[in-house]
Amino acid sequence: MRAIPYNPAVPGRNSLRATLTLAVVVYLTAAGWFFILAPWSRFWAVRVVSVAPFWLVAWLDNPALRGALSGFGVVHFAAAWAWLDKAARRA
Repeated sequence: MRAIPYNPAVPGRNSLRATLTLAVVVYLTAAGWFFILAPWSRFWAVRVVSVAPFWLVAWLDNPALRGALSGFGVVHFAAAWAWLDKAARRA
């Protein structure tokens, strides 16, 4: 005899969770690419450094800060991987 669950699954709950997971993973991946590539691009020099206040220009143009921002992008990739791993274990 097959037991009937007391609290049956709500229809659509898994698809909502999958959509949310996909949205978070896409966001984290896009933000990761931005933080890795933007500090080393022409965009950074033209749109960020050139319009910054004078006292902030040397700090924003520092390679150590750029490297830290790229590291922050790598952290975003790690978070995206964790979300995917958690979703795969749940499925």
